[in-house]
Amino acid sequence: MEPSVTHHIDLDLLEDLPVGLLLLDPDSRVRWSNRRLTELLGLAAEELAGRRLSELGESAQRLLATEPQLFHDEARQRWISRAAQRAGAGGRLLVLSDVTEQEQLAEENARLRQQVEDLRLTDELTGLPNRRAISQVLDLHVSRSRRYQNPLSVVLVYVDTHRSAGVQPLSTDPLILGVARFLRDRLRWVDQIARWEDNIFLLALPETGETDARGLLDKIAGEQTGMTLPEPYRDLQPQLTFGLACWQKGDDVRTLLRKALHDLRTNSGI
Repeated sequence: MEPSVTHHIDLDLLEDLPVGLLLLDPDSRVRWSNRRLTELLGLAAEELAGRRLSELGESAQRLLATEPQLFHDEARQRWISRAAQRAGAGGRLLVLSDVTEQEQLAEENARLRQQVEDLRLTDELTGLPNRRAISQVLDLHVSRSRRYQNPLSVVLVYVDTHRSAGVQPLSTDPLILGVARFLRDRLRWVDQIARWEDNIFLLALPETGETDARGLLDKIAGEQTGMTLPEPYRDLQPQLTFGLACWQKGDDVRTLLRKALHDLRTNSGI
């Protein structure tokens, strides 16, 4: 049940409140408004008294609507919080608050949180470098290959987390974590692994040409059936599919990744 304002209201006490108040009769005629309400509307009290809401200007009608509860007044770059209560026999009391400062602060906090997230270099689940971090590393590797013509291979590893029967577990986190450890243990100290997407890892293999890179992938593929997963996931067998790209003269990071993704899609059908 909606709250009701049924007791006597001392209008003088309400006149200087920091929120706008508008008292309407059952016909939606303005019976009274306080000073803050007229400031929010940009209208004098005399322009409001006795008039129906439908008789007010378009901007005032939009501002006084009770839906949505939070209104963005784009024309004046402000946010207005609105609420309505029953008042007496069929009347209503509208309450308006300027919450622009609070909304701007919330937007700024959200922007700062996003900046922090964008600057994060570590994947929260696996502890591996994330996409941002490995992209910076690849820039350095590609620059080195361009300068010295050193070989460089990049591998995208797609993890199929479905059961053989096609039923996916409730959480894939333990599977992804198990695969991350499995892959990391099979790389050289100079190689790097990162979590590229939810179920895709990226391997950066410096000083590695196509023959050695394919040899590594064959080794990983041959050993994946022995991957140790935590209970109760040991009956699941994640399938790994690889997309390989080897640096060639003229390649930058974008073209190298595009070739690896094309190879991955060809091999996996994703």
